[in-house]
Amino acid sequence: MATTPAQSVTYSVEHFYPKHPGHPFAPLMAEYRGLFKEAGLPTSELVVAGDVDGSIRLLADGKTSFAMDAHPDMLLEAHAQGADIAIIGSYRNGLPFGLAARPGAIPDMHALRGRRFTTNRHLGVGERTMRATFKKLGFDPDDDMEVVIIPDEGMQEKYQALKDGQADYLVYHFNGPQGAQVKDLIAQGELEQVLDLSTLFPHYVIRSMATTGAMVRERPEAVVAFLRGVMQAHLAMKSNEETRLESVEILKRALKVDSLDGSGVENGIPMSWFVEPEQILASVEGVQAHVEELQEAGKLDLGYSAEQIVRNELAEIALAQVRARSV
Repeated sequence: MATTPAQSVTYSVEHFYPKHPGHPFAPLMAEYRGLFKEAGLPTSELVVAGDVDGSIRLLADGKTSFAMDAHPDMLLEAHAQGADIAIIGSYRNGLPFGLAARPGAIPDMHALRGRRFTTNRHLGVGERTMRATFKKLGFDPDDDMEVVIIPDEGMQEKYQALKDGQADYLVYHFNGPQGAQVKDLIAQGELEQVLDLSTLFPHYVIRSMATTGAMVRERPEAVVAFLRGVMQAHLAMKSNEETRLESVEILKRALKVDSLDGSGVENGIPMSWFVEPEQILASVEGVQAHVEELQEAGKLDLGYSAEQIVRNELAEIALAQVRARSV
């Protein structure tokens, strides 16, 4: 690997605030704390793509160095069509989602067949998650799943749809403001959890960190430095709860605001969002699950495999450096 100093980089996220305040947080913290500079990366810049596939387009067009929260299936399709891109890490391994329903409405996961769930758009993360879940349970998502679309819904709208009998269950993310809302409703006896999807899909890659093939070939030291900074940021937040308040200052600085009041993250990013450094490595098995879904849909050649796009070797170098520093 080259040993020349890493140059500055840009990284993109699909959305930032208020929809996904946690998505760019690790690199924002790495910059704030000087972790990138320490790893050999002078400066970094956040680019907010503004839509679901914008960060992948920016990457494929060579306008950014990294995509922080790219959907694996979109990366796979772009790569199969000739885009020079690579998955170099995971924004999240395992599926941090749960299914919740009104008490007694769905007694167990096998009773999900034929029931209605609510989401805000067709083939968004909620529907894709449920399609994978149904396949895992041996159900046919095309015949056994009914989707109720409520545009621009939040958790209150999902909950109200269940109360009004418009839907039978909802999908929620364990972390962040919506997860906190559902946990409160469960504690109040208004909802009950039907299924914890992290137990059903322990290796599923929900979002990926990606870069270009050119970055891997020509600037591997920059890729290692970026991944190392991200890993160290996660480790710092995971191991020290006092840094939670620091996350408020980092978000305010990035957003150029004086207060986060009413945002849902006014007390900082939830500690449960952060992972151990080794979890930044992308699970080949988890990416392969997406490959097989796309192959079933006729969107990928049957000869395609996750090994063609997953490049963990630079993340492994970064992980070794992080571990060496913590000894």
